[in-house]
Amino acid sequence: MLKRLTVLMLTTGTLLTAGCLQKETSHTLYLAPDGSVEWVISEANVRSTETDGAKQIAEEHGYIGGVWVQTHGVARGLAALGSVGVVQTTVVRDRRPFHVVTSANFTAVDRVFARLFREMGIYTSASLEHGTGENTLRVRLDFSRQLDEHETPVSQLGDNIEHLRIVLSDGRFGTVSGFDVADGTSATLSAEWLDQVEKAYERKEAIEFTLSWSVQ
Repeated sequence: MLKRLTVLMLTTGTLLTAGCLQKETSHTLYLAPDGSVEWVISEANVRSTETDGAKQIAEEHGYIGGVWVQTHGVARGLAALGSVGVVQTTVVRDRRPFHVVTSANFTAVDRVFARLFREMGIYTSASLEHGTGENTLRVRLDFSRQLDEHETPVSQLGDNIEHLRIVLSDGRFGTVSGFDVADGTSATLSAEWLDQVEKAYERKEAIEFTLSWSVQ
């Protein structure tokens, strides 16, 4: 099983894939210079691992049926997160293994992260600082406070969230903390930072990540 951002995220990921559905989930956040963001979630190779044929069909039909009417987990989560406009779902493959891509737009990336981690039970503060020629996102996770573990549509977005990728629609990344940056325009949470998160969780401490990008 892939390493989770925290023990709580491990629990959330388990809840998301409860039953016998397995899937490969990836998250890409397309970040605009002003801090607005489009969140795209890909669920690939979705299939039931049930050995009973009738149960397998029921589970897979339940999943793809929810996709067609926009009630599948990620669509509900993105809508509950406060998306702007309609959540969009594209069925790339409509037979097992399924492949579904769901996306939504948000006005401010700091609000997205604050709401996401709070719904996952972590006391979180986030800010977006608008500077001259550069904006900076700061997100602080405080594990000194007791985790409030509960399942919500938003918390279910945590599946595989430690591998999220942030891609600039324009400009280049500047000073970063907690991320690995490729080609100046694509950032992923670093393995080192994820290790530090685990230690912060165990020690009941706070930890943050920062991300700056140019504004043209």
